[in-house]
This record gives sequence, structure tokens and C-alpha cells, in this order.
Amino acid sequence: MKKLVLSILFVLLSYSSAMAHNPLSAVYYLELKNHLGILSISVSQDGLNEALIKQHPLEDFTTITTIKYKELAVQYIKDNFDLRLNNCEYPINDGGIKLGNHQTDFKFILDDLPKAISTIIISINAFRENEQHQTIFSVALATLKNKVILNEDNDYTAKLHIKNNKLVQESSDGNKHLGLLLAIVVLLSLAYFYWIKNKKNSLIVL
Repeated sequence: MKKLVLSILFVLLSYSSAMAHNPLSAVYYLELKNHLGILSISVSQDGLNEALIKQHPLEDFTTITTIKYKELAVQYIKDNFDLRLNNCEYPINDGGIKLGNHQTDFKFILDDLPKAISTIIISINAFRENEQHQTIFSVALATLKNKVILNEDNDYTAKLHIKNNKLVQESSDGNKHLGLLLAIVVLLSLAYFYWIKNKKNSLIVL
């Protein structure tokens, strides 16, 4: 019995550890207020380099100028960001980039946003070509705030809506996978105990 419980705990902890282990991450923070949006992004410099090299295999990044690198980086971020408010798409406008040794920061403006926002659909495909990448997306809508993790499990997409004066996320595939795993563990446990019970009854009959 003790071995079975430990085995179940080990499986669950291993699953949680695998979900949390992501050596490359990006952080997106979107503030929505008064028809405007301010998008702040912080990414790993190594992760950005890896993504740009994969996207531009013919470009020589050993001799590339800083201006050209910034142009490619900004365009890459803009091309891989999809925001829909109330089911209408709102692209990124002008912005800036600050290169660093270990981290690069971006800041963009979004304008002409709706005054009343009921749903937010976010899809960020940037860096998904990097192995084990995850993006942390935080959003502030007036006084309402929430944070979601975008990864392979939810196809780097999440949907949020206002419910009971709170900004909540709709069920993601990641949560469904966790629920499926728990269901499998419960079924295996029940099957194990049923097998043990039948085995004991067979021994008593003999």
C-alpha cells in the first residue's frame, strides 16, 4: 500500500516538474486602459538569438549590424503576436527594443481599443520553435488582472473573459491533460485494489 501511494505521488510530481521545467521563457505584460494598450516584453537574449537564426537561416548573424538585428527582432515579435478583443483583431503598432547581454526588452503601443472589453483571446507563436519554451502572459484590464502560461499544451493560445467582475481563463488543454492523468491514476489504483481483493479471496477458497 505504501509503495503504491509513493508511486502515485512520484508520477504526479514528475508530471508537475516536467510542466514547470522550461529553460527558455518570455514574459509579456499587456495593460489595457482608456482605448490604449501598452505591451511590455522581456525575453531571454539566447532564446531570441536562437529563434531569429532559425527564422533567417541565410542571414549571417556574426556580421549583422545592430540596426538590422533590431529590425528583424521587432518584426518577428509583431508577426507572432495575435490579440483579439471582443473577437476583433488588434495588431501591434510602433514600439522600441532594448538589447541586453542576457535579456532583451520590447515595448509596443496598441490603440483604438474598445472601451468595454468582455473577452480577450491571445495567441503568441514567438519562440515556439525553441525547445521547451513557454510564454508567461499577464494582462491588466483596469483593476482586473490575470496571468496565463502559453505552451505546447494549449498551442500557445488562451482565452479570458469577465465573469462576476473577475478576469478568468477558460479551461485549457493543459488542465484537461492534468485531469486526465489524475483520472488514469485513480482508475489504476482501483484496478490494483480490486486485483488484490480477488487474489486474497482466491487464496481463502484454496
